[in-house]
Amino acid sequence: MMPFLPLLLVLAGLTIFFSKRKCKAIEKRESHTPPVVVKGHTYFDSVEDVQIQPVVRTERVKYARCVCVIGAGYMGALTAIVLASQNPHIPFHVVDSDEQLIAAWNSDRVPVPEPGLEEMLFEDATESSPTQNGAVDQDSEFGAFVSQLPRARKLKNINFSTNVHAGVTVADLIFLCAEARSSTKSEELHGLDLSHIQSALQAIAQVSTGHKIIVQKAAAPCASPSASFDVLSNPDFVVPGSALRDLLYPPRIVIGHVYSEDMSPEALTAVRRLYTPFVSEERIITMDAWSAELSKLVASALLAQQITSLNSLSLLCESTNAKINHITQILGLSQRAGLGFSASQRVDLLCLVYLARELGMSDIVDYWASVLRMNELQPAWMIQRVVGRISGALVEKKVALLGMTSKHMGDMSGVIGLVRELTQRGVEIRIFEPYFNWTDQGLCISDARKGFIVANSAEMACMDCHAVMVITDREEFGPDQVRWQGIARHMKTPKLLVDLSGRFDQLQMQQWGFDLLDV
Repeated sequence: MMPFLPLLLVLAGLTIFFSKRKCKAIEKRESHTPPVVVKGHTYFDSVEDVQIQPVVRTERVKYARCVCVIGAGYMGALTAIVLASQNPHIPFHVVDSDEQLIAAWNSDRVPVPEPGLEEMLFEDATESSPTQNGAVDQDSEFGAFVSQLPRARKLKNINFSTNVHAGVTVADLIFLCAEARSSTKSEELHGLDLSHIQSALQAIAQVSTGHKIIVQKAAAPCASPSASFDVLSNPDFVVPGSALRDLLYPPRIVIGHVYSEDMSPEALTAVRRLYTPFVSEERIITMDAWSAELSKLVASALLAQQITSLNSLSLLCESTNAKINHITQILGLSQRAGLGFSASQRVDLLCLVYLARELGMSDIVDYWASVLRMNELQPAWMIQRVVGRISGALVEKKVALLGMTSKHMGDMSGVIGLVRELTQRGVEIRIFEPYFNWTDQGLCISDARKGFIVANSAEMACMDCHAVMVITDREEFGPDQVRWQGIARHMKTPKLLVDLSGRFDQLQMQQWGFDLLDV
């Protein structure tokens, strides 16, 4: 064994030497690399007079040895966590340029209120999770010292990093979960901000030195690759609040691909092998990329349409003294009216509208655009209903918001519009949301922050308020989990309770002194 040690040291030195030369060459090439332009087979075709040198092809990937997930947002992180838990022999690198988001995933508290997520990430999640007000259990054997130790993680094969290039370099299979975002400033793509996707494509093109499989996960006007890559579509069909359950026990897994002579059966097999440890073969469906991508957009569009319809019907119900929750119960609908659909659903709808516009289908554009317009009006309608219950102007009134996300929304897009409307009318807002660290995470609500205060508990948020709005349908804000009778005693008239979850009893709330508005 000893004679081989010098040889091993020499090989190790050569490996390090060539690795450094490779990194320097990549850095030099990045400074003048032209924009990545691909010819699309889905949604749109665009080609510019830019010639990109193809990467030398190596043998095709037959199974994933290392996986990179670009985008540490809601779906990117949850997809990586679930796949890593079911494939412990494969390392997963979740990369994102957002330093605050990566820091949140590397912290001891998960940044999204997804049931079961802490139990999947941390050892003894129930015992070690912080209390609602962040207090330390001083009765424990080691006191505050134990609470300062990092929580032990269950998954040893997943990490979160801001080094996108490093994650792409070592991976042979890449999940593209960088999401398109809605932006009113983007006129060219009619409200779609594709900067995150373009940055991800640039990173892949700049550092890829061999054959890779790219799996498009997030909905966006995506495109097909050069001959150096195999690109597949693997849309998700999950609902916020039950995303982990939907990912662990999916009714089907859809894998879409472009039919061509260069199509790689090995790429399909590599993606299938990530799911076969926990999904039966008959539930893994392969189809053309058009159908796979459109199925994702249509699923979101139909759900958004249902939410918008219920929101408009809730206005009729209030005028006729009907109950929207009674109607949804009769119809067997689980989705309630509220502040509108999520930001991801809005992006899916924008993609659908964009596709119809490019195909010249003006009637279809008008139909789905009307759903978007109805959703944007929802915060103003909600405030108008609150104004009708509060005597006088809203100026200098205090309103508490409990829970910034619901299980079905998954983000704060609807609440952001509500906060903006209220602050513009001079309302002082108190917010309590235990799942977010407002100081550290710099959430996108920052442009409206001048008009609200973040409280440490529901009781503190409602103190001296004229109205309280229960945004979330999560259990910790339910009728039996909060001391509502005590809260009512410390509120100001009219003590309006706006119930967006449909869980509060009218008679009980009236006995405690609340004026209940069920929406």
